[in-house]
Amino acid sequence: LGSFIGSILVVPFAMLASTNIIHSRVVVAAMRLLLSIIRTLPTLVSALIATYIFGLGTLAGTTAIAIFTFAYIGKILYEEIETVDMGPFEAMEAMGATKVRAFISAIVPQVLPSYLSNCLFCFEGNVRYASILGYVGAGGLGLILNEKIGWREYASVGMILLALFVTVFIIETISRAARKRLV
Repeated sequence: LGSFIGSILVVPFAMLASTNIIHSRVVVAAMRLLLSIIRTLPTLVSALIATYIFGLGTLAGTTAIAIFTFAYIGKILYEEIETVDMGPFEAMEAMGATKVRAFISAIVPQVLPSYLSNCLFCFEGNVRYASILGYVGAGGLGLILNEKIGWREYASVGMILLALFVTVFIIETISRAARKRLV
């Protein structure tokens, strides 16, 4: 859920951070600064802050993953937007379309395969990060893993790690197949 929320929420920010879409240096600089500041926060620090705000549990972990995804995908997406062919965008604007409508019709189809591929890659990493976030009280598999280690139930720890390995492997395999079809 955190991966999905972060990936969707970042799209307008990436659009506003792209110099070929937005010509106001102030807006572009503000959006890039925002994305840079968010990107400098490690996921564990975001999880600690979210745990302080929302309390212990999965909401804190979901928030931390959404923040990480937002910053990671945002940087890649605005750089990808800046490399597209601007001809269709400029033609739509010349015909009277708004920037948003021209962006959706002319830019999105050009960056969509790369955007989805990067979102899938980020999702793979977030599944692994989610197991670590439990150590700071952000819920999820890491919380259970930490508890089992504390009780020295090493057989359970091994099974959790095996399940995590298999899950990540399956997600990576599906993601790799999906990325091949996208690109």
